[in-house]
Amino acid sequence: MKRKPIIYLALSISFLIQSCEDFLDQPSQGVQLVENYFQTEEECSRFLAGCYRGILQYGEWYGPQFFYILTASATDDAWLSNPTQAQLDYKDFSNFRVSPSNDYLYPFWEYMYKNIYQCNLAIRELDSSPVKASNPAFIARLKAEARFIRAYAHFELAKNFRELPLLLKIHDTEELLEFPLSDQQEVFEQIVVDMLEAEADLPLENDPADVGRINKGIVWAYLSKAYLYMEEWALAKEYADRLEEEGGYSLEPVFGEIWDINNRNGVESIFEIQTAYDPNYAVGNSLPILTGGRQDHGWYYGAPTSNLEKQYMELDDSIRLRATIITAHNEGINLADEVGLAHVYGTDGTSIALSDLTVSKMRDSKSMRINRKFFILPEDRISNYGHDYRNYIPKNHILMRLAEVKLIRAEAMWHMIYTTGEATFGEDAIRTGDLHDIRNRVGLPDITSSGDALLLDIYQEKRLELAMEFKRWDEIRRAKHPADRRPLVYHLMGPGGSFVSYNLEDNDDWWEIGNSSANREPSDKGIDFREGDEWLPIPAHDMSWLNSK
Repeated sequence: MKRKPIIYLALSISFLIQSCEDFLDQPSQGVQLVENYFQTEEECSRFLAGCYRGILQYGEWYGPQFFYILTASATDDAWLSNPTQAQLDYKDFSNFRVSPSNDYLYPFWEYMYKNIYQCNLAIRELDSSPVKASNPAFIARLKAEARFIRAYAHFELAKNFRELPLLLKIHDTEELLEFPLSDQQEVFEQIVVDMLEAEADLPLENDPADVGRINKGIVWAYLSKAYLYMEEWALAKEYADRLEEEGGYSLEPVFGEIWDINNRNGVESIFEIQTAYDPNYAVGNSLPILTGGRQDHGWYYGAPTSNLEKQYMELDDSIRLRATIITAHNEGINLADEVGLAHVYGTDGTSIALSDLTVSKMRDSKSMRINRKFFILPEDRISNYGHDYRNYIPKNHILMRLAEVKLIRAEAMWHMIYTTGEATFGEDAIRTGDLHDIRNRVGLPDITSSGDALLLDIYQEKRLELAMEFKRWDEIRRAKHPADRRPLVYHLMGPGGSFVSYNLEDNDDWWEIGNSSANREPSDKGIDFREGDEWLPIPAHDMSWLNSK
């Protein structure tokens, strides 16, 4: 018998209806009951815009955005940082000690399920809308978008919780009291069903006015990723192939321009959350402030580790290093104000755009490093850039880009060769195909490894290509080491983990070790990790177990 949770999702029958000039930048204007809504095409579109906004919930820093920073701090890529202000609930994420009562666990869970609820409501009400009779194709597309967003939210939940409610329609309170939990495999299977159903009614490309909306390319990219999680290697490759053959995407020629605030919806971007600056509405991205230096208007959370930086340096990967990490260069110097000064490189990765950025004071830092991908040069900032306007910054957020899909395909192809034996190609197709394309862009030679070493190189390439984009937490819990088929997190964390050993035995980085304030955030992060700690508990706010035999 499955265990059953009591779920208290605080969801209202009435919703804030979104409205603005752009389809995806629509702030709240009023409250209207569902039963008299969905009467016009405009109302249907406005409601669906709210589903889009729920993906990252801009305007609420403590929701999914901060959750991704906190989970990143449990990886080898990032420290929690800002140790003088970090709350215990923050620190519990970085130390794999998250309890059901953690205050910053619930907002992620809540917002994902609110988003699922809103998508379910959209699907139901669009079906009965009078617009369906006059413009069935329009309604079919909106329903497909809602179905994909529902799948996306379930995907984000399934990557973090071993069991969860799979909600595919509107349920009343009595139904929820007895609602069963589904395991991850069941949720992944439904995610695929939703995405396949959505694909049929979506366009291959968006019109210019519809930039950012779900299309077939986005669905194919996420189908490839979903099948990767399900270890359906041939299907993961099939949808990656389809995306590259028909999607019209290409790698950005200059790596540093992928996340440039001025390069909105670039040629590599597949799924990108649209933002805008509006002094009246919070429709911007707060991550530049949340991850920015304490002495540069930022909160300084999620600071890159020296472990990540050194991996770039060992491989002479300077272009991606400079586009990913801003590092203080005056370590060991006894400055009167104990600050770290850093060069900020331009998008070309060679020229210095800002020579002496004040990163932070030592007491606020663990590594004196900043996430470059969310950093905005002073000349590109809004005039009131800073804490009070953190949710107004018009920096788009890329959730999926072509390089990630290429790396998914490279891994799937390796498994088709070595795990299932169904490949009609050899390792050279991996080394001289996707891996070549990604490494050649940043001036790196082709990988020459083979067998298990090739799979580890694919993992390493994924780490360096996607670092500080909030992908690493998912990756180290999903990807399995070829030596023992256990997730990478078991090799990184714990008493004998390579990341723990690095920090306790091999780390000679002055900011992390020589800095007298560095021990405000302990260097033994992850030493207490045990098998199973990588999964998050269902929040106590929404769970009360019933007795079961």
